[in-house]
Amino acid sequence: MTYSFPKEQRLRQRQAIADLSVHGTVLFKYPIKAYFAPSDGPLPRYVIAVPKKSFKRAVKRNLLKRRIREALRLNQAECLGGFAADYLLVYIGKEICPYDVIEAAVKDILLKSARS
Repeated sequence: MTYSFPKEQRLRQRQAIADLSVHGTVLFKYPIKAYFAPSDGPLPRYVIAVPKKSFKRAVKRNLLKRRIREALRLNQAECLGGFAADYLLVYIGKEICPYDVIEAAVKDILLKSARS
């Protein structure tokens, strides 16, 4: 089992992200709102968004994105198993939450998406 987060797992196409936000299933666990849709690819793909409206400084936005990415990297194998989907994770909290809160939210979202 590898705990890497390779480039193939990053969702980059604008149209795919737009379709995911419109047609994807919504899951919510504070401080993260997730849109997901099952895909036919071998690996799950992710895009992480932290709104500039909530966090003006790029340093804070990057900190939150790093925390979410690390929680995904460590928990995707055990939570998802072989389930492949596209995910849009949006941080909706108004303050910077500690890593353990973010990790619990990410883990809960991954488990719920794999069950549905």
